[in-house]
Amino acid sequence: MTKRVIWIIVIILITGYFINNYLENKAKKEAEKTETERIEKDRKEAIAQLVKRTNAVDNWEKDLNKGKQFRLEPILTVELERLWLTNRPILFIGDIKDIATIDEKTYRVKMERSSFIGTELQLILQCQKQTIDTFLKEHPDLFKDYDLKNGVAVIAEIDEIETKTVSGSEGEKEEIKVGKGKCVDILYRGDVHLTHNKSLKRDEAKSTP
Repeated sequence: MTKRVIWIIVIILITGYFINNYLENKAKKEAEKTETERIEKDRKEAIAQLVKRTNAVDNWEKDLNKGKQFRLEPILTVELERLWLTNRPILFIGDIKDIATIDEKTYRVKMERSSFIGTELQLILQCQKQTIDTFLKEHPDLFKDYDLKNGVAVIAEIDEIETKTVSGSEGEKEEIKVGKGKCVDILYRGDVHLTHNKSLKRDEAKSTP
């Protein structure tokens, strides 16, 4: 067997290896994408069922942003009052920032909304201890990769709204609107930040001429 033939065989084997490796990686990525899309679809359907069952208001953010993706101008308390202080609970999707004990049956749960508007939104809710303990037991990794897997959907009855002023990273004053009330139900939402970023990119692509 000549050296030329040997080199041809070697090149064919190397090329075949890289092609096979590429096809395997492509199939793996497509399978992961399909599974991610399935999980995302299942979670959205679960939240939709939760909203339907509790008759919750789930379009308040769209009304608050006047149909736009961003809202940079400050939010007036009266705007939130019209949307949150009704005879229906609201759907609030965000992160759990803290859990504290009120008494042997009740927790105080602090939640924060992923920032897509100029004013930060928070909820401070009284939740049944048994409900939260069960939820945390079902999702033991909730705080393991903080700000990555911490997204939850909560149905909340809001009783009052207050405004807090805090100092920003550069010393500027920032407003936080805090809704206080009771937790009706809670559902794991998952990677809420990445989901919002993907949605934002899709919306930006659609709006690009």
